[in-house]
Amino acid sequence: MPRFSYIAYDDRGARTTGMIEAETREAAVEALFRLGRHPLDLVEGTRLPAPRWWERELFASGALSRSGLALFTRELATLLKADLPLDEALRIAHVQPLMPGRVRQTIAAVLSRVLEGASLSEALAAQGTTFPAYYVHIVRAGEAAGTVGQTLDELAGFLEKATEFRAQITAALLYPAMLMVAAAAALAVITFVLIPTIAPIFSEAGVQPPFIIGLLLGLQEAIAAHWLLMLLATSAAVAALVAATRNEHWRVWRDRQLLQLPLIARVIQNGQTALMARTLGTLVRNGVPILQALQVTGDVLGNRAMAAALRTCAGEVKEGATLRVALGSPGIFPELALRLTGVGEQTGQLEVMLDRVGNIYEAAVQQQLGRLSNLLTPVLTLAMGALVGGLLLSVMGAITSVNELALQ
Repeated sequence: MPRFSYIAYDDRGARTTGMIEAETREAAVEALFRLGRHPLDLVEGTRLPAPRWWERELFASGALSRSGLALFTRELATLLKADLPLDEALRIAHVQPLMPGRVRQTIAAVLSRVLEGASLSEALAAQGTTFPAYYVHIVRAGEAAGTVGQTLDELAGFLEKATEFRAQITAALLYPAMLMVAAAAALAVITFVLIPTIAPIFSEAGVQPPFIIGLLLGLQEAIAAHWLLMLLATSAAVAALVAATRNEHWRVWRDRQLLQLPLIARVIQNGQTALMARTLGTLVRNGVPILQALQVTGDVLGNRAMAAALRTCAGEVKEGATLRVALGSPGIFPELALRLTGVGEQTGQLEVMLDRVGNIYEAAVQQQLGRLSNLLTPVLTLAMGALVGGLLLSVMGAITSVNELALQ
């Protein structure tokens, strides 16, 4: 009978390795589950899979990555739509070679709950913050309607679009960020390597260094003399900032101020509006009650001021206001989004119009970020060239003047 080497996790999350005999790979997986072990890697023969550091270090608790969640959702939706039983679908998803290790561990935990008699939504909710609240609510609504496979298929599409949208934003901001890092690195090299090297030339010649070089030398001396005090002050500032970010009132105030800043305020508003519309539309389409959908969508938004406004909208809707009026009362959401939402309510196609809102504002964010990137790239390039070039010219001019004095 074939023998299989495995790496698995038990119900307490401890990592185990060993050998098991079974007719097939699928039979080996089934036998391990009966033993209370959740296989992470399984190969036929006596060769144990090499331990991978990210499987040891990165299996901490917390939410799955958006890409990992999308991959799991798409795989499970495909299997369930093929009329496979839930436990079998989870087993197959678990051994998919492209599935990240963190996701595999989560699937194993979900499968354990399902084998104990829990529904899929109950098994997902039992994982704590691993799955977002909106995800669990949508799956629960799909179970109630008897359309879990279709619901997961739509949810996978939502997650894939969100992942693509975030990747486009990251790509738009990557080059300006690289320019800023390069400028900072160049300044650091000039300040802490080049200028200290040429400083003795001025003292030996008995002349004062140029203003910029003297300023940088003074900065370096101040850092060398008071580095411990600066380190403590920086640490205290970071600790205070971390403490403030855990205060909900401060976060709401901070995010409200961000919505007042030029250039980036419109980008934030449009991006959060797109996320709100996408999430709310997906929840409503899958049968989640509107009040609950508004509360869950508020938890999804990253801007706490807009999230608080959305939760306030839920209270107004509960008192009888239309969604369009409730969303408009805080004065945060764009007018076009409000008008399209009102049209959706009047025509009975709210989820369709919310999807339309999501498309419009995702396109707007991409366009705005493209323009911002096109503006920042030459500005940062010129600023970096002027700053670094100015410093180098100042240094070279100072050295030339010292040499001229020495020749006289």
